[in-house]
Amino acid sequence: MAAEAAESQEVMYDDDVPDVRDILARMITLSGQTFLLAMEPLSDDVFFAEQPNGFSAAWVTGHGACFPDLFSSWFTGERVLGDDFHAVFNETAVVAAGPVSKAATVDRETYPKDLLMLRFREAGTKVIRTLRSFKLEEWYSQAPPGAPVGLLTAGSVWERLAVHTYWHNGELAGSMPVFHGTYSLNIEPHHLYVP
Repeated sequence: MAAEAAESQEVMYDDDVPDVRDILARMITLSGQTFLLAMEPLSDDVFFAEQPNGFSAAWVTGHGACFPDLFSSWFTGERVLGDDFHAVFNETAVVAAGPVSKAATVDRETYPKDLLMLRFREAGTKVIRTLRSFKLEEWYSQAPPGAPVGLLTAGSVWERLAVHTYWHNGELAGSMPVFHGTYSLNIEPHHLYVP
């Protein structure tokens, strides 16, 4: 009888626990949607303008397509973006000392705003599909080949992906004057909150 009760509680517990993949998918989706909605109304001049940190919204949008494409490729072996795109928006090589200007690497003719926004959406949907097929029993297994040494497990890759766009939302909110004093990149603006 005690064994049946314990088994019953275990099954009930399993049914009540949300799937971590759903939680991470919501985080990736919400941060990505917030990002895209903030980028949409920007003029090209604002979108491509270099900020004091050397980045531009254009570069961050391209980067926001590269990291989910790269991270998910460690599980699938496939990337949707070409090497040339990754070279511009996800270069991680050590560079000579001096000011960083990622914005200067983005050619408006080659990478117009609408293309960058499309690539962001393509990579974002790819990463959600890859996450949904990820087996939870592999969460604590060794990180896939190609992952940085700081990502020790397969699950840590997903944890990093779930917060990466949030980091860049904050970066742009703080560095771009167009966002100062707005909730554009804040996923919890509280405009209609009633306690």
